[in-house]
Amino acid sequence: MDGIVPLLLIAIIVAVAVMMIRGSRGNTRRRKVLLELAQAHGWDWTHRDKTLPGNCPAGPPFRGDPRHARARHIVSGIHHGRRFTAFEYSQSTISSSGKTTSMTTRRYGVWAVTLPASLPSISIETASVLGGRAARAVGMGGLQTGDDEFDRRYTVRCDDQAFGARLLHPAMVELMKSTPAWAWRFDGNTMLSYTKGRLHADEVVARLDLMNRVLDHVPVDVWQQGRSAT
Repeated sequence: MDGIVPLLLIAIIVAVAVMMIRGSRGNTRRRKVLLELAQAHGWDWTHRDKTLPGNCPAGPPFRGDPRHARARHIVSGIHHGRRFTAFEYSQSTISSSGKTTSMTTRRYGVWAVTLPASLPSISIETASVLGGRAARAVGMGGLQTGDDEFDRRYTVRCDDQAFGARLLHPAMVELMKSTPAWAWRFDGNTMLSYTKGRLHADEVVARLDLMNRVLDHVPVDVWQQGRSAT
């Protein structure tokens, strides 16, 4: 029995070392592919930016103390005439039971596109397990479009209900229904979108294309009102 314990400890140490090596190699490969993507499009790539988490607007996926957050693999440039930044955001949370302390790290791929005007805040989130309609029934939801499929798939939060109704016109609703469910929001002059997990090169352009399709569907008078308000 005494000889088994050291062997188990060695096995655990070896397993942890192997996982760390694999993780390091995976990060190196992703970094290389993201750099190649940026170079192919004439974009900029930065390994990390210590100031970026502190400049992120409050709201999903940015939660917790920004001092415990990291921004890595930052890709920035212009896509379809709009300036953007995409990056991998991680937030670490430390918890203690009094006997043990553990750290949980959540990672997100984040996209931010600069808008030509500052717009009212609105958040389009994928519905919870309950579904958008059920969530609203228990006081957890927000604006409804009247389209059953859209309202099941998404939860819309918007303080300016009139703005939300103008933005989510029938063509915009149909666009959102034609794609897999995804989350985005407006915060001032920025459109944000995010996914759970690490940022992967094959997702960067695909998500930017989705965001640009939404922006192309924003009514002209909405942009005009946003410009006049600034």
